[in-house]
Amino acid sequence: MRRRQAGLTLVEALLVLAVGGTLITLLLMVYVQGTSRYSHLQTQSLSERIVENAFRAIEDACWRAMYAEVKNGRLIVTYPRDTDAYGNPLPYYDGKHIKYRAGQRYAFYLSDTTGNPNRRGTILWRGTVSNSGTITPDPEWSLYANGQGRIMPVVEFVPSVQFHSTGITVTVQVRSRIQARGDVYETVRTRSFSVRNANPWQ
Repeated sequence: MRRRQAGLTLVEALLVLAVGGTLITLLLMVYVQGTSRYSHLQTQSLSERIVENAFRAIEDACWRAMYAEVKNGRLIVTYPRDTDAYGNPLPYYDGKHIKYRAGQRYAFYLSDTTGNPNRRGTILWRGTVSNSGTITPDPEWSLYANGQGRIMPVVEFVPSVQFHSTGITVTVQVRSRIQARGDVYETVRTRSFSVRNANPWQ
């Protein structure tokens, strides 16, 4: 009686290949779905970070400012003129109130890489405002060295200012939208900030 030769028959080998191929296909599908899900989460997270970066920029401006207003859809903040060696504002007494003298004004608005206030774009810009109201873009604040915007893409920047007996509040709505691989990722939020050095409301 002959012994059966060790090894796999052709049918057994084909079955092993078929099962192995099915497992590899399933693993690849899981990997692709996981990678796609991770990519979606990363892009959505980027959209949210852009909005938060815009809020931080406005919050910092309000922390330093003494006055705020909206002109032509742009947020204009005024910094105190007099500061100490550390940049802290120095008030003066006008006989009735402790106040700050108005200093440099800054505008926050959306534009393209030129920073022209009259051109539409998705970069959050800061510019200095002259006494005549002319805005000079500040590329050092608004752009990286390669010319790319620091806070972008922002498709909507809607500021408003509320005056009340206890001070001034700036409210900003910011919308960021990113298109990637046919999908759209959007974040829109609204936040309010107090103007820390506001003079008594007049």
